[in-house]
Amino acid sequence: MTAPAALSSIADVVTAVTADARLAAWMLRRSGDGWIELEVARQSARGKGPIIAVLAWPEVWRDPRRLAPHLIRARSGNYGLCVVGADADFAAGEVEQLADDGDVAAIALPTSIARLALALRARAEAQTLRMAAAALELELEQARHENQLLIAIGRALSQQRDTISLLEIILRRAREVTGADAGSVYIVQGLDEEPEQRAVRFMVSQNDSRQVESKGFTMPVSATSIVGSCVLSADVINIADLYALGEPGSSNNPWGFVHDRSFDDRYAYQTRSMLTVPMISARAQVIGVIQLINKRAKAFVALDEPGDFDAGVVAFDEVSVNYAAALASQAGIALENALLYDEVKTLFDGFVRASVTAIESRDPTTSGHSERVAELTVGLAKAADRADSGRFAPAAFSPDDLIQLEYAALLHDFGKVGVREHVLTKAKKLYEHQREIIEQRFAYIRRGFEVEGLARKVDYLLDKTRDQVAQELEAIDRGLGERVGELDEFLKFVLTANEPTVLDQGGFERIADIATRRFLAPDGTEQPYLCPDEAHALQILRGSLTEGERDEMNSHVVHTFNFLKQIPWGRTFRRVPEIAGAHHEKLNGSGYPNGLSGDEIPLPARMMTISDIYDALTAKDRPYKKAIPLEKALDILASEVKRGLLDADLFDLFVGARVYLLTSPEPSRRRRWSTSQLLVR
Repeated sequence: MTAPAALSSIADVVTAVTADARLAAWMLRRSGDGWIELEVARQSARGKGPIIAVLAWPEVWRDPRRLAPHLIRARSGNYGLCVVGADADFAAGEVEQLADDGDVAAIALPTSIARLALALRARAEAQTLRMAAAALELELEQARHENQLLIAIGRALSQQRDTISLLEIILRRAREVTGADAGSVYIVQGLDEEPEQRAVRFMVSQNDSRQVESKGFTMPVSATSIVGSCVLSADVINIADLYALGEPGSSNNPWGFVHDRSFDDRYAYQTRSMLTVPMISARAQVIGVIQLINKRAKAFVALDEPGDFDAGVVAFDEVSVNYAAALASQAGIALENALLYDEVKTLFDGFVRASVTAIESRDPTTSGHSERVAELTVGLAKAADRADSGRFAPAAFSPDDLIQLEYAALLHDFGKVGVREHVLTKAKKLYEHQREIIEQRFAYIRRGFEVEGLARKVDYLLDKTRDQVAQELEAIDRGLGERVGELDEFLKFVLTANEPTVLDQGGFERIADIATRRFLAPDGTEQPYLCPDEAHALQILRGSLTEGERDEMNSHVVHTFNFLKQIPWGRTFRRVPEIAGAHHEKLNGSGYPNGLSGDEIPLPARMMTISDIYDALTAKDRPYKKAIPLEKALDILASEVKRGLLDADLFDLFVGARVYLLTSPEPSRRRRWSTSQLLVR
């Protein structure tokens, strides 16, 4: 059958495509009423997928309902719509409107085979270029997406400071960008500059197909292991199939690795493809390794059955290697920062602990106080953070907030290094040397009484008769006994008054009376039984410190604040001085050193105040007082609340959440107290 010289109908075009060599590049794919669909028989090198051209006659392209399916397809990359008709059919401008709706071309009939071939060729070339442009646009969009993903990953890595959380993010993101089913992350440990003298620590693992027990272990850096070889070479190791590795030294196993299948056997898993990438620090040292396992083929979400590992696992391609390497580069810097942060944090924490040791070494009797106050205060903050109703429902304490509070509590008494040691450790109203001097003085006075009595006896023996002497000696002994007895009572009262208890009513006057008594000193001068500073100390109504000594002791808060202000705490812990320096403030403004009141006192400081008082009351290691039972201590705190000194809501929480049991040696034996038993609102 020979095609006509001029083509005007569908039958003419079908015949030409079938019979004429000039249209041999095209073949008839399918046809319908008023349209035919042609496909390029030989695909262009630039094309991806078939090139299709649809020729639609006026009865189709003038009918919106019949045209709609073709117009929709014309908007895709490989489908070209050609409207066919006589010149008169195009005069109404309908074709121009169609061209605005999609990629539409027009072919005027009748036409020659050569012109149709040229029109179809131009149509195919346009579609090929459009498909190539679409492919490039898709690749560009994919690259833009992947770059944005890497930027987002970098941002996430830079914001994470917890090492384990950081490693989890690194591994998860590395698996996302490479399509790995599983993976692990290792960090290099040790300070030796030679990698062979260091060790590799297994840190985290992830597996989408198996529930795996992740236990940390350490192994030496060695070229016999894949991870060790990666550390030593600082290069990527990409193994297409571990199960296909030949003997060490063979062409497909130049590394000399031997695959240990114990993990695979235990979990019914197959470690096939593996990509091991080093994480390199800013100092060009390998500080960690990302090991990715089993790149999944498309359509595989998990590897469940043994056959899945043959069909569902492919080698890590160049794109995966590049993305993993780029991520590892970011991860190396982030990991180095996290490790440095941990080092600084450990160093700083060690400094804080050492400072506490320095405080308590000056006064061993308060050993453990700072740690207990820190534990109670942090426990109270956690209780406030857990509250889902009431005043503390909006309260939120981040991990950094809790560390800040812990540091402030640990260092709240550091200013005691500025208090004189004899004041700091003063257990009784008199210093030990003062008590010894008083005892020696009273012994001297006693001896003076005795010598005076003996002298009177000698005088009578020389001047009087036997009967007179006997009577006088008896009188002298009786008087001496009365005076010595009174002296002993004075000393006994002085030693009793020396205890740091509340001075009995009348005690103040009796100390003053004793201080007015005089004795004859060896130099012939009259001296008081008690010196003014001794009498003043013994007249302390409560505790063991004089007003001046108490002012000096109270000044430790100022010393604490001034000391802590010298430390560059940074933004995270910048409130440590403020919190620690306010733990002796009271809600009614009667506290020290600044007389703050109400909300002027930071909430964490109010928490510490309750914890500090509670521990001071219940501590068993104070020589100047006995430990107060837990119940009595809570009663005392409750009375402080009623007086408006302590925060009532915080005390309710302290009792209701049983925070006070955190430092109790036998919490199981403590009965549960409710604030209704302790407070009268």
